[in-house]
Amino acid sequence: MTLTVLAAGVGAFGQVRAGQAANAQGKFESKVANQNAQIEDRNRIDAISRGETDQRNHYRKLAQAMGEARVRNSGLGLDTGFGSAASLEEDISLIGYEDSGTLAENTNKEVMGYDINAANYRMEGAAARSRGKAAQQAGYIGAAGTLLGAASQIKGKMPPKAPAAKVDPLAPLPARRR
Repeated sequence: MTLTVLAAGVGAFGQVRAGQAANAQGKFESKVANQNAQIEDRNRIDAISRGETDQRNHYRKLAQAMGEARVRNSGLGLDTGFGSAASLEEDISLIGYEDSGTLAENTNKEVMGYDINAANYRMEGAAARSRGKAAQQAGYIGAAGTLLGAASQIKGKMPPKAPAAKVDPLAPLPARRR
């Protein structure tokens, strides 16, 4: 009987400790996932900044190309506000705006990727916390089951009790000794 009690106690302790360890692992995984989400948030900000810089540099190159075309056409004696010279400037402008749209779209796609990754990491963190809590609760429930099982085994090994004497409620009480 002593061995049964000891085994049950050790088993229950092991289940509780395993649940606590799983909970600690869940908390750790959650912290790692949240740090990864913060990195993705910083990457998002960096992508926006780089996109703005790319746009600014693109418009500078566009302005330079338009200025060079205007100077070249003026040097050739062409009227830059009419005909082929004006069409050339319009074409340069149109292509420049298309390229600007492509730059903006690529930046938006990159930013969206970082947003999705950050959200996924946050969800992984929440799931890890939930798994840890569930494992800890399972450890407590398992320990309780182990202890109850041991109690049931011990009760089964106990000798049966002698039946209680029947007492007649109407019978007179025995006399007291003085």
